Amino acid sequence: MAVLIATGLALAPSARADDALRFSTGMIAPWTNAAGTGFHQRLIRDVAGELGRSAELEVIAASSRALKLADDGIIDGLAGRVAGLDKEYSNLVAVPERMFVNDFVACTSPGGRPPADWAAVAPFSVAYVIGWQIFEHNLPRVRELTTVKDSAQLLGLLKAGRVELILHERWQILWLAREAGIPLVCAEPPLARVPMFIYLHRRHAGLAPAVADILRRMKKDGSYDAIARQAFGGLGPSVTEVK
Repeated sequence: MAVLIATGLALAPSARADDALRFSTGMIAPWTNAAGTGFHQRLIRDVAGELGRSAELEVIAASSRALKLADDGIIDGLAGRVAGLDKEYSNLVAVPERMFVNDFVACTSPGGRPPADWAAVAPFSVAYVIGWQIFEHNLPRVRELTTVKDSAQLLGLLKAGRVELILHERWQILWLAREAGIPLVCAEPPLARVPMFIYLHRRHAGLAPAVADILRRMKKDGSYDAIARQAFGGLGPSVTEVK
């Protein structure tokens, strides 16, 4: 299911409604939300504004569908995707500056001591959402492994004491835990840090250097960190480490 979330901003005098750039992302709160104040939404909106354009951001959970829509040119680009997609999808152009860094963490209940590296996970009973390749490819053999269909089930297992550790992306699991009223402690440093990028359809290839320059400038002038603090503040430490 896709959810259209407009990141609406006032158009520059030279911009028209049909100039809106349409992006998709696969990430939910706090990266996106219904109010339009998620990290992806604010960042894409501000970048588009610097280009004199408006932007729309669609949440598409199925990555294969999102990639096809972008590669076919039905939408204008992708937000928050791993490096290298342009090698597989010939119509996609990567913006040569990372959008953010995605942290993948081990989390436990308060009082537990989450491991700080992959090898240290081995003695624990562990759960993660099935299909998350970063865990499938990097997790060593553990004492007991459970896979579940979604993040809510993951938190339920931890709350019930059926597993000692859950593995997830940092900010989504912290947000979900807070919404569910489940105390959670996540490891520092994360198990893995993965740079994520913006991609444009090749008809917009000429915009890629400008988007990269805007991202670099925002990271230097503090506006990028301000967006991160607004989106992630109160969830955990290191809110500015996403850049």
